Amino acid sequence: TAPQQDPPAAAATLPPPVTLAGEWRVAGIDGKDFNESYGLALSGSKTELWWEPRCAGIVRTYAIGEDRIALSRPTAAPLPASQSEAPPAPVVCTIGLPPRLAEVTRALDAATRIRRTPANGIELYGGGHSLLLFSQ
Repeated sequence: TAPQQDPPAAAATLPPPVTLAGEWRVAGIDGKDFNESYGLALSGSKTELWWEPRCAGIVRTYAIGEDRIALSRPTAAPLPASQSEAPPAPVVCTIGLPPRLAEVTRALDAATRIRRTPANGIELYGGGHSLLLFSQ
């Protein structure tokens, strides 16, 4: 896969998004259209982006500043010093994952930039990967 280039200067005139809250359809991965017989969607809040079901573990926290985005895996809350027992194990679901979901998570994990496209999509990109999302 060829590394993704920075977007054209004309696209930089559109205001970058300030949140990923809402429902998002994956429309492209690494500069190529997502044309599969199934759809992939991500859900977002003011601080997290995830694939349902959440028990699959595809959850990322994010922060947006200008045209930059920082995504990371959520960290577990520390145990209170008074708690002597280990916390319950997180719920893990045993489901089949869509074949290209790994490409979506790879693009999320590499992303350092965010922009709005001329077609009003949201592109996350960086590290040679990109993910194009459209609001549902």
